[in-house]
Amino acid sequence: MAKQKKVASEMLSEEKKAVENAYNKIIDQLKIEKERAERELKHEYRNARRYVRANPEMGVGLAFAGGILAGIILSKLAR
Repeated sequence: MAKQKKVASEMLSEEKKAVENAYNKIIDQLKIEKERAERELKHEYRNARRYVRANPEMGVGLAFAGGILAGIILSKLAR
């Protein structure tokens, strides 16, 4: 009986290590993906700012059109 407990305990310990290793790998992969996504988001943000600075009238026009569209939608929802 004691031998079975020891074997079960060892198996449980091995399984625990395997789960911890898999968990750590997943966490590492998520960190890498997070960093990649942050880099891409910063890059796109910089590109958008450059575009708006180069074409301010387009940015104002789009904001105006978006405001009108939002106003129409909100007024219809409020009825």
